Amino acid sequence: MPAAVDPPKQLKNTEFTVTLRCKVAVCGEPAVGKSALISMYTSKGQKFPKAYNMTTNMDVVVAPVQVPDTTALVELYLHDTSGSDLNKDSLAACWNGIYHAILVYDVSSQESYDACKLWLEELKKARVDRERPLKAVLVATKTDLPSQRHQVTDDVAEVWATANGLEFFSVSSVPPGKDVEGPFVAIAKAFHKSYEEKVAAFQDACRNY
Repeated sequence: MPAAVDPPKQLKNTEFTVTLRCKVAVCGEPAVGKSALISMYTSKGQKFPKAYNMTTNMDVVVAPVQVPDTTALVELYLHDTSGSDLNKDSLAACWNGIYHAILVYDVSSQESYDACKLWLEELKKARVDRERPLKAVLVATKTDLPSQRHQVTDDVAEVWATANGLEFFSVSSVPPGKDVEGPFVAIAKAFHKSYEEKVAAFQDACRNY
């Protein structure tokens, strides 16, 4: 499991040399804590929902992420997806152009963990460009619950995540939060790396022209 992410030195807006935009699907069963995770990250640990309000279709939240050790800023367009079966048929259209995802499950629910495997397959099927890989992370939430309530261990989840090319994070959205930055920084780093690879390939092509 990746170590907790230390917040990078914050740059001023004028110090960023590039700003990238990335669409991200945030998926999982109802009430696993997707919206709470987003809220805690975007509010820097200051805003935890006091009451559960189910996402009825899809909410889009923009989360700026500074890529560590760079002067790049990635704006994550987080598509907070409803886990309700009533909305699953329409998700493929909503996910058009999405190649990055955050899969979320509740450690006290084996069912929500098992569902992440199905969410991953649905996301892969929804890709317009089937040759382009899906970059995703797996996030265990509600880790603050007593250990006797945990139905899924981190070890089991991390093994599955690694086998499927996903980074794994174990978080708690309860203030002050535990590693809520990790999943978002990981997605931003992956997107920025892909951007740099494309730039390098373009520069090589120009030199060989």
